[in-house]
Amino acid sequence: MLFSYVISTILLKDATREKRTVVVAASLFPDLDILWYHRSGLHSPLVLFVLALLPAIQYRTYFAPLLIGFWSHSALDIFVFDNSNHTIQNLANQIVSNESIAQHIENNIMRYTAADGIMLFYPFNSEMFSITLDEKSYAIVAGFIIILAVFAFVWSYFKGESSCHFA
Repeated sequence: MLFSYVISTILLKDATREKRTVVVAASLFPDLDILWYHRSGLHSPLVLFVLALLPAIQYRTYFAPLLIGFWSHSALDIFVFDNSNHTIQNLANQIVSNESIAQHIENNIMRYTAADGIMLFYPFNSEMFSITLDEKSYAIVAGFIIILAVFAFVWSYFKGESSCHFA
């Protein structure tokens, strides 16, 4: 959600609160496929482009916010976390102090959320594409997104947009 907010701040010409809300909500949409098969064709940029076009037939102003939200999700999901060092289990064990429960937490996270990237060219090709990041690289990417989000919030606030001020 932070990434989609940052992208909307940078790319939308008229970044009103309403349009940013559409972007953030649209960024969550591709994960509806967790109900049947996570990282299915619903993460494909081409499928998401078509899905953004459908409401744009009647409401043209929503095309860009929908597409930005959809594609920001796919852009992040192409990155895959390398958990070969059991980082998730180690973090969980620090919280619950129980090796067995920590292993169970890691297994559930890896089974329900981990994937092999996204189907970049679906429906023409079902091959999964990904960029694998180790712990250090993943932390750098996450830190970069957080720093960009802080700048986006500050920029929105000082830009003088009344729709972005917090009351």
